[in-house]
Amino acid sequence: MKRTLLALWLLTLCLPVVVVFGQDGEATLDEERITFDVSLSEDRGGGRVQGSAGNIELREGQYLLATGGVELKFRDLELTAELARVDIPTNLLTAEGNVVLDEGPQRLTGDKLEYDLTTQTGKVTQATAFVDPDYYFSGSQIAKIGPTTYTVNDGVFTSCEQEVPSWSFHLKDANITLGEYARIRHATMKFGKLPVLYVPYMLWPATTERTSGFLVPKPGYSQRFGAELDLAYYKTLGRSADTTFFLDLSSKEFFGLGNEIRYRPSENTKGYFRAYYLFEPDDFDEGFFNPIFDPDRQRGDDRWKVEFFHESKKLWGDFRGVVNLQEYSDLDYLQDFERDVRRQTRSFIYSNAFLSRNVGQTSLNIQADQREQIRVNATDIRRQLPEVEFRVRPTRLGRSPVYFSLDSSLHYFSIEQQNFRDGFDDDGNPIRILNSELDEQYGRGHIAPEISIPISNLSWLSAKLNVGGRATFYSDTLTVGEDNTVVNPREFSGESLTRTVGEGSLEIIGPIFSRIFEKDSGRFSKLKHIIEPRITYNYLDEFEEQSSVFLFDEVDQFTPTNGVVFSLINRLMAKSRPTGEDEDEGGAVEIGSFEVRQAFSFDDARPFQVDLEGNELSEGPISMVLRLNPSTRTSFKTEMRYDTANSEVRSLRVSGSKIFGGFDPKGNGRPVGGHRIGLSWFSNFNAMGDTTNNQARLFTRFSLLPRRLSLEAEVTYDFEGIEKKLIQQRYFLDWKSQCYSWRLEFRESMVRSIEDRDIRFSLTLKNVGTFLDLNENF
Repeated sequence: MKRTLLALWLLTLCLPVVVVFGQDGEATLDEERITFDVSLSEDRGGGRVQGSAGNIELREGQYLLATGGVELKFRDLELTAELARVDIPTNLLTAEGNVVLDEGPQRLTGDKLEYDLTTQTGKVTQATAFVDPDYYFSGSQIAKIGPTTYTVNDGVFTSCEQEVPSWSFHLKDANITLGEYARIRHATMKFGKLPVLYVPYMLWPATTERTSGFLVPKPGYSQRFGAELDLAYYKTLGRSADTTFFLDLSSKEFFGLGNEIRYRPSENTKGYFRAYYLFEPDDFDEGFFNPIFDPDRQRGDDRWKVEFFHESKKLWGDFRGVVNLQEYSDLDYLQDFERDVRRQTRSFIYSNAFLSRNVGQTSLNIQADQREQIRVNATDIRRQLPEVEFRVRPTRLGRSPVYFSLDSSLHYFSIEQQNFRDGFDDDGNPIRILNSELDEQYGRGHIAPEISIPISNLSWLSAKLNVGGRATFYSDTLTVGEDNTVVNPREFSGESLTRTVGEGSLEIIGPIFSRIFEKDSGRFSKLKHIIEPRITYNYLDEFEEQSSVFLFDEVDQFTPTNGVVFSLINRLMAKSRPTGEDEDEGGAVEIGSFEVRQAFSFDDARPFQVDLEGNELSEGPISMVLRLNPSTRTSFKTEMRYDTANSEVRSLRVSGSKIFGGFDPKGNGRPVGGHRIGLSWFSNFNAMGDTTNNQARLFTRFSLLPRRLSLEAEVTYDFEGIEKKLIQQRYFLDWKSQCYSWRLEFRESMVRSIEDRDIRFSLTLKNVGTFLDLNENF
């Protein structure tokens, strides 16, 4: 008995803790920490508080006091602190010292916590909060006043993790409802410590889900518009649709209204509608009023664009349907207002709608489309209203070795063309004068069946014979004279025409020779050299009335052929050396090839070449193509066409690219493709050896700071002509950080004799989007 009392006395000296056992809880000693499990009042919802601490004091039915690295759990709530107290009758939790409260994906940290375990509400002083995805709040007090609602006093909001955020909103108070909005009052935006913008009231989405509300205003500046402010309101339209309204203001009195509607009612159906209307002032800077493609446009005319896209993958009978419409108020809109370079440099505007279905080896396509060419002093609009196309891919006929294929189509064409020339009216004012015009509609039917017969399927020799024909009906044709030449390329005769011709081809590949070379060292364990000769004979019958056919698309193109093409291809295959125990681990790739090709004509009336003295040659030019791919990071290609009639190179093209540097900063030595450089150059020459075209394009990307700062450049230079010039040069300097990115872009281009030069800076904030867009044209 004395030994037992002595042991209890020594334990009390070593552990300064009062432990009272009862029905409401228990505590046990676990090495140097004490674990506890306490039942809360059933009148307040019950539940159990569990955890561990360095020291605890537990009073039956009254309180639990834990100190020294407290770790506490209650349902989905987890708490760590230096001190924590649970008042059992009221279920009130208080904590102090490095408080961290985790509740699902939300985290609150601070100096002091008061929390009601029954209502799951409370407050933290000198607090910070994390809300998924990457939203950070801090304030003198953050209170949870509902299941998903918080308030913040004298706080800071950001998506940055730094102690001094790269960007932040300093606010007087905010009410945040997760899954809905953060309603913020008296907010000042700062970059670092520099205040840049004050907003008296702001509504911010506080969810990853789609939620209606005003988007963050986007300021900007451009020489054309002056100071700009882009406003937007986003509205959800149920679970499968939403819409955004745009209002754009500028100091130079441009006023823009826009709307975008997106929808996806099912996995197989999606689409969008976009419309934008711009009110153009009557007295803006004349230097920007230069209607190139629509000279009749007047200053102050309102401008607009409309886009519509819809796709349904499974319609009646598994048809796929697509509608893609684009329309602009004028063709100058792209050059004046589109910021995407690809749109600015378009050569046409295209809209179409189609239904298509594939069944086995057959396909059916029904389409209507419109293509409007962008040209100076001319209009060219071509429509198919509609096109019906039926195809049969090569299909084996029974058990025979014969394969059948078919191309067929029905079209109804509409063509509108106008050509203008510059002139003057009676008062001497410059005007456009209509020079020629075409407005025509006609139909076309086309069918082209083909039979393919394999002659040899040996591994070292293959041969295939193709026999077929083309039949094309035109309801109207161009007017031609007695010598079968076109009288007027914009005048139709009203006479129909049927074009029927036969065609065929014979392709022989082989005999193929190969040899394998074993390697004792290096990246590759084996090399395989393959020599592959090819002979292809092509025949297409003549059609004397071809000149009367209006050339609408590739079906109308027609060149009688009776000749053979000889090709010799050398391939170099390599098998990577295995890096593991599996001897077959290394894969085989083509690291190089060289092809020489020349055609010969059997038709004396259609020679392939003519020399300077007018002598006709049945042989065509020699074409050579060299490809090298020694690794996945290096490629090279060169093409040359040599005129044997005049012993001159007629064209030469060289291109290549190299990826290098940019190793993983963690130090494992793996390349991540930080740098890239590429060059393409092509030249064309006439029969006299004079250069007719000579251009080079250089493109580079340098990772100045891995995964942070990169520089990209793209330069196209024309070496031909008296005035050698840059056709286009573009430079991009990109910075990416944890919570923002910016891009500085300089662009200079000469598009259709129009010189355009501008510099642009854009700033994108994480979870915000593009916040600032500055553009200067000069």
